[in-house]
Amino acid sequence: MKSLTLTSTIALLTIGGAALAQDTPATAPAERPSATAPAGADVVDGAYYTTSEKNDFLASQLIGSRIYATTTEVDTSKEVDKVTKDWSDVGEVNNILLNRDGSVKAVILGVGGFLGIGEKDVAVRMSELRFVKKAGAKADDYFIVVRGDKNTLTKAPAYKPMGQS
Repeated sequence: MKSLTLTSTIALLTIGGAALAQDTPATAPAERPSATAPAGADVVDGAYYTTSEKNDFLASQLIGSRIYATTTEVDTSKEVDKVTKDWSDVGEVNNILLNRDGSVKAVILGVGGFLGIGEKDVAVRMSELRFVKKAGAKADDYFIVVRGDKNTLTKAPAYKPMGQS
């Protein structure tokens, strides 16, 4: 009996291994799609940045930045040395909302209130923000301005992350 079991096991292992060898087709290694880097960016192997470009900034530089509102058109091609008289300080950037593809969906602004008391979060599309270069400042130092007025932002619907009420 012991010999029959041992013989059957050896036969199954031999046949099973041969069957696996026949069923597994030889495949060529998948080619990695080529990544296209923006002109001027230092990219290694099409996937890794080694430096930033002139108009790049880090999310950590955006979070905590003061936000100004104005009803007048903002000229982003000119540098300014200080907040202009028609800009109102309306709050600060509290967070950034990303899509699963990595693009910025909205910037979460903390508006209203005083010293964080009574403040509410308002989600504003990134395209609504204007970055105005501070004169004589570092390359990544900007005033952030949104079109509108303080009243409009404080009356805007509050942003609540999914699952929070």
